[in-house]
Amino acid sequence: MNRPYLPHLVGQPFARRILSAALDSGRSASAYLFEGPPGCGKKTAALDLAAALLDADHADAGEGAWSRASRRTHPDIRLFAPSGASFKVEQVHDLLAQAALRPFEGRRKVFILDRAEDLTPAAANKLLKPIEEPPDGMTWILVTTQRSAIPATIASRCQSLRFYPLDEASLRTVLERELSVDARRARDLAALSGGSVRLAAWYQGAEGRAQVQEAEAFLEAAASGSLVQKLDWVELVQDERRGLERLLGVLWVLLRERWIAASGLPGHLRLMQDGPVHGGALAPEALEALMQALVRCQGALARNANASLALTALVLAGPAGRP
Repeated sequence: MNRPYLPHLVGQPFARRILSAALDSGRSASAYLFEGPPGCGKKTAALDLAAALLDADHADAGEGAWSRASRRTHPDIRLFAPSGASFKVEQVHDLLAQAALRPFEGRRKVFILDRAEDLTPAAANKLLKPIEEPPDGMTWILVTTQRSAIPATIASRCQSLRFYPLDEASLRTVLERELSVDARRARDLAALSGGSVRLAAWYQGAEGRAQVQEAEAFLEAAASGSLVQKLDWVELVQDERRGLERLLGVLWVLLRERWIAASGLPGHLRLMQDGPVHGGALAPEALEALMQALVRCQGALARNANASLALTALVLAGPAGRP
């Protein structure tokens, strides 16, 4: 081939090496399982792999295979997601009917199932034989964030590849390219998102920015020493049960940034270019107490503890002051 494999995938050297070797040898698997956290490039890799497979079998596909794959308009590369909360038998029956048809172009087609962890047991059973004995020229790629939720009968019929959170440099490259942000903002988004392109894009949007402001409000309340302001913060965020994990993750980053500055540690240890606005008056000891309390709060919420009580314990771990 006259172009690099997986041109849109950033980072992931292990997955890139395995897939490139398979394409070079012409011995790619008939079914893959791409597993890893959200936003690390699994779906991008699946689309690039699909384009590479079609390009190898269809010499005149050229650049069109990659460009149409990235736009999701290639007729022989199909990307499926659950039509609702899960993949049900009816949806799998329909996609298997499409899998039985001949390719529109060339000799190969690729079906990608995103959120494969949402296959119902009955739908997964219906996929067993087609994945184990696919039609000629058929490749399956299952994409999941929850490897443990994939039935062993499905996983054992696929070649599994693990994808990892992107390192900071790789993530910043993607953010500058995909979100058109400058290097300064890309560094902050990389710190907040923990290596996830999808989460970084969310923090660039209105909802994500609002959540960062909620974390800033915590720092402001903690530094104020006001009991009323602290309890007001709990009242503000306690009903966001599904978003609390993200909020506490952001708060950890902001507390860490404040602790590094307050402790007089070297600036290169900071993750963010533009650090938190509030909390500058908090002493290193107070920040350490809050970070320890945050870890306890995360553990309590993971055990389905009462959110209001867990958050109250967190915010009261800061310095006491005026009522």
